[in-house]
Amino acid sequence: MSDNTQIDNTQMDNTQNNNEPVELSVSKEIAAEEIETLNFTEKDAMAVQEAQEAAVLKEDKELIEMRLNELKVSVSTMTENEVKSKSNKLRTTLDRDEKTLKNIFKELKLHRADVEDLKKKRDALNAQVRDLSKTAQVSRNKRDEVNQKIAELKGSRTTEMADTKSKSEEINQMKARRDECNKISQSTFEGLSKGYRAEIKTFLEMDINLEHEKSSFEKLLNLSVRLEAAKEANVLHHQMKEFYESNKGMYQKSDELSAEIKQLSDESQKYHLEMIEMYRKVDELRKEADGYHKRLTERYAMIKPISAKIDPLKKSIAITRRELDIYLERGKDFQAEKDEKRVDKIHDSAKEKLKQNGRLSLEDLGALIEKGDIKFNK
Repeated sequence: MSDNTQIDNTQMDNTQNNNEPVELSVSKEIAAEEIETLNFTEKDAMAVQEAQEAAVLKEDKELIEMRLNELKVSVSTMTENEVKSKSNKLRTTLDRDEKTLKNIFKELKLHRADVEDLKKKRDALNAQVRDLSKTAQVSRNKRDEVNQKIAELKGSRTTEMADTKSKSEEINQMKARRDECNKISQSTFEGLSKGYRAEIKTFLEMDINLEHEKSSFEKLLNLSVRLEAAKEANVLHHQMKEFYESNKGMYQKSDELSAEIKQLSDESQKYHLEMIEMYRKVDELRKEADGYHKRLTERYAMIKPISAKIDPLKKSIAITRRELDIYLERGKDFQAEKDEKRVDKIHDSAKEKLKQNGRLSLEDLGALIEKGDIKFNK
């Protein structure tokens, strides 16, 4: 048979006997590896193997069946030695591919262990990132809540300071006017009143000349102006005193607000630093998690081409096993022919012995019974 009759399999020389059964141990291990169980009997393994192979060959089933039928026709014309040679080559190919597939599963198992370890470490770090992020958010919320209170207090303090400024401006105006009046009066209201009464008495009651009268009149006018200024200054001073008395706490309120703002600012800074530290740790953990994720991605990239070899190998193994079955069946035919010739030879010898009343062996007796020369009554 030409090599192209075989379906996509490399043939290698091997000297095994064509009548030996195909070892199932490797295939069973492969099946067990795939379904991840250690409790499979050989029968179970064969059933799984057949189901897997049927699934692998399903896509090209018609084409494969056609080529296998062609192979059957070709094998039927081969000699026994040719059948043995082809069988041994297929055994070698099957053994090689099954070992390769087994090694692939072993390699993938190692990779899976690494993948699980990397995922476990990455996921643990990401869990820490989530927890720390939540804690950082709590600190952020507390900080923002305190900052909101600070903003409200600053608004109150601004209003309070504006009111204080307005009152300060008002009292400063009163003070300036009082000082201006004091500058005009140049004395107390009581002193000026006494001087005014004395001068008015002189002007009205004393016998004075015209010049003295004019001088006294001018003094009265001057004292009148100064007296009014002193009177206004006294009024302003009294008003200022009442104002101070009623507003003596106007600076205290602003100071209290400033002190509370300072206290809350310290609290806000504490929460802010906590948040910054949390996010710093989050960044470190995230970088470490990203490192594991990168290694995980690289490991997946390594696994992908290895996994890609599985289906082609499975297909090759399934086809090889079906081809080997064809050769083994043909080998059984050859063995059956040999057995038939041997039985015929023993039968002829036994018949001759029987004619000559010779001694028959059990083998001779079996041949005679098989050929119907000796029958037993029921």
